[in-house]
Amino acid sequence: MTTPQRLETVRRLQTAMATGYATLGAWVLVHPSSVLSLGFTAPYAAMTNATTTLLARCFGAQAMTCGLVLGTSTMTPFSFTAFGLAMIPYIIGFNYWFGLGPARGMMSSLIWLDFVGNVFFGLGSLYCAKLLREQEVEDAKASNKKS
Repeated sequence: MTTPQRLETVRRLQTAMATGYATLGAWVLVHPSSVLSLGFTAPYAAMTNATTTLLARCFGAQAMTCGLVLGTSTMTPFSFTAFGLAMIPYIIGFNYWFGLGPARGMMSSLIWLDFVGNVFFGLGSLYCAKLLREQEVEDAKASNKKS
């Protein structure tokens, strides 16, 4: 892969992740009742109230902020690696706990879309880190040839 291809791939993946976070966060912020009714099974969705709506909106605002930061930051291999590894607790903790673990039955089957998204964010970030590391190595080799 050439330098422009690497950097374009990183830019596209970063933009896709940022857009995903910001868009889904905006949805939760603006219309939390639809997200709560889709995300929880009927017995739990029926228990939503002003507090759960407020907490959902706070979650949405955080996701929008994450999308904004991800979309406007110049990420390094380290920051992409950290972001990718930060998805592990969501995948193992949240997705396992509510999808297969002790809280199974609380979330609707759409929990698996969250799992797919978290895997995409994790692996996409690690792939971007790999591409940027390759770029750093290539840049170092080019710099050494000039010396």
